Amino acid sequence: EWRPWRMPAIQVTLPAVAAFAIAGIARIVSPVPWLALVLVAGWAAMVWVVRLETSPDALTPRPEPALALAGAKAVGLDVEPPTFRTKPKRRAEFDLAQIVTERVVVRTREVPRHPRPLAVYSAALGLAFAAFVAVGGLVPGGLVVATSSEGGSLGSQGLAAFVALNAAIAGVIGYRLAGLLSPHWFDRIVRVVAFVQYAVVVGLAAGILRSMALPRLFIPALLTLVVYVVTAVRESPERVTLNRRLLQELAVLALAALAAIAWGLLAK
Repeated sequence: EWRPWRMPAIQVTLPAVAAFAIAGIARIVSPVPWLALVLVAGWAAMVWVVRLETSPDALTPRPEPALALAGAKAVGLDVEPPTFRTKPKRRAEFDLAQIVTERVVVRTREVPRHPRPLAVYSAALGLAFAAFVAVGGLVPGGLVVATSSEGGSLGSQGLAAFVALNAAIAGVIGYRLAGLLSPHWFDRIVRVVAFVQYAVVVGLAAGILRSMALPRLFIPALLTLVVYVVTAVRESPERVTLNRRLLQELAVLALAALAAIAWGLLAK
């Protein structure tokens, strides 16, 4: 039963990003003793993510009592009440058909809603940062670790690979985060659109930030911030222009990003 190709794509995205992060970061660190530490930490992160995505509560929908269903509908939650079906059943003593009512729970979701969405958000952002760092290990020159004279050594092909990998990572993270709100089988188009949105925005940001040759971990940190901003905008309960709290948060994050960029330019 534990064959990966039988798992829904929603639940294998974060383990895939974790595996990518382990492979990339292992190419950055020195062989001894940091490589062993990276592998142990990566193994622990992988085990935690797999348990988070394949826990019984995340895979098996829990039955909802009638009172809970009524309360959930009152606040506007999307729930699926049980339905009933009837079928004839033969009575052996008279050979007559007897109508029997059975309780059947009809589920149209591909996977149930995750019971720990905050843990998934935290894991997604943390793995996004680790995967953005890992791109520097898989693309030669992707991670600027020295002065600005070495930061411009990334050619056009390397820059294209750098942008494509970061965009793919962001798209996979966006696919998983969209699955928290749209786990239905018919909502696949919503998750695909989220994949494209995250990939395009983070890809553009990766190209711009890499052209600045920001040193060390500035680019992965800023790309993680971009992922968070896209998530906040996409999941806003109202229009962004009318969401005053979100606009204030975006303004503060923009100031923090500008400060980090200025710090990175001064540091190189």
